[in-house]
Amino acid sequence: MDPIRLDVLREVGNVGASHAITALSKMLDGQKLELVIPEACWLSFEDAAKFMSEDSERLVVGIYMHVSGDVQGHMAFLLPLDSAMLLIRRLTSERGDALTEMALSTLQEIGNIMITSYLNALNAMTDLVLHPSVPGVAVDMTGAIWQSVLAGAQVAEQVTFIKTEFRTAETPIGGHIIFLPADDDFQRIAAVLGARNLP
Repeated sequence: MDPIRLDVLREVGNVGASHAITALSKMLDGQKLELVIPEACWLSFEDAAKFMSEDSERLVVGIYMHVSGDVQGHMAFLLPLDSAMLLIRRLTSERGDALTEMALSTLQEIGNIMITSYLNALNAMTDLVLHPSVPGVAVDMTGAIWQSVLAGAQVAEQVTFIKTEFRTAETPIGGHIIFLPADDDFQRIAAVLGARNLP
């Protein structure tokens, strides 16, 4: 991929994810979250499916949305099941190990807040109108969740995406925020941000 594209993706990822984890931090009473430098990737479908985790069979929770408006694409918030349960215990009265209807609803709302915060940051950077869909929630192995996200984005061969990792030292909570813009719409984002020499 052209280095300019990667730079644009990293900037979008850095600003968007910063807003998202700020929103999560507020939900966690101001607990500091560490943001890992976003990775901008352009990979084949197969490589992208392998990229998310060394352990493709680890259970994760995925909250995902379709993005419409001036930009078409998909977003997902992925976190290990144990991190999801810690979040639920911090934010609700639930104390069990089961993902109840209330627990899933809470995760859906967390994902909604984080992804919307990300899109609001992108809107502020570009003035592009971005509409998130109602979030969906799934619990499965990492590989299965990620392949479902890629399939939903109708990725056939190559995928351009941003993967941002976050974690906190005080409580072992970590996860990833993923943004998959459609190729044509990525061109629009890049152009608005000043990378007008893209092919």
